[in-house]
Amino acid sequence: MTEVMAAARGAERQAATRVVQAQVNYLETGVTDSIWYARDSWRSHMPLNAQIMPIEDIRPIRDQMSLDREGIFLADAPCAVKDFLDREAAAKVYLPELAEIVRLVTGASRVIVGNGWVHRHSDRSEKFGEDGTTFPGRYAHIDYSDNSGPQTARQMLGDDPDAERLMAGRFAIFNLWRALSPAPQDTPLAVCDATSVAADDLMVSNVVLGVDGANEFKIETNMVQHNPNHRWTYFSDMTRDELLIFRGYDSDPVRFRRAPHTAFDDPAAGPDAPPRESIDIRCVAFFDE
Repeated sequence: MTEVMAAARGAERQAATRVVQAQVNYLETGVTDSIWYARDSWRSHMPLNAQIMPIEDIRPIRDQMSLDREGIFLADAPCAVKDFLDREAAAKVYLPELAEIVRLVTGASRVIVGNGWVHRHSDRSEKFGEDGTTFPGRYAHIDYSDNSGPQTARQMLGDDPDAERLMAGRFAIFNLWRALSPAPQDTPLAVCDATSVAADDLMVSNVVLGVDGANEFKIETNMVQHNPNHRWTYFSDMTRDELLIFRGYDSDPVRFRRAPHTAFDDPAAGPDAPPRESIDIRCVAFFDE
């Protein structure tokens, strides 16, 4: 898609939607040694560049969104799980549900869903900081890099006898995000249209998980530098029976490979909006192409 075509398509799209102005925290330009410690944030080095950006509510045009193009899709996906705090019982139901949804949406021949999810509460919630939960990530990022995407896919395959065959074909990693709190969410998730992201916008960064020393491990990710051409989007008023799917990595270099994301404060939600509660998890999809 040429820049002229992309701009024309973007203008036509925004004519049918509502746009809010909100803060997006980017990585400062030129920073090459960004690192974030999930447990000890004071050790982190992540200089941020706060920008007010237009964020488009694309719910009215949800049927125009494509995982292959923008890297964003909202699926109708009723959920049978009532209590996500009972992780063992919930996983037996939820993980197969997700695998089937992703198969139906993407046409993948094989889908492997991660073993656990991240449970988040807005900082306005009384449950903020509750054991077993974390907080929304308020900076533009992608969970995988060119190195960690393939590494993660291979790790998720484990000792699968078809691992080498599957890795030799096309595979993609998707984030699967679900709101558990009622609408409107005060701090929804914004996803950047993958067609508006240039390779030079992405900087290798690292996230350190675990607790000191031998128990810590590092994951390579991408932070995002500001580009005024970024087209940020979100789906307002998400319900528990909807699933936001967006692409974190694609092995096919011809495709728009990654869609950055960030939490943001939605000014349209109003001061009395329920504090956001959400869960997100990742999966890898393999394709017979």
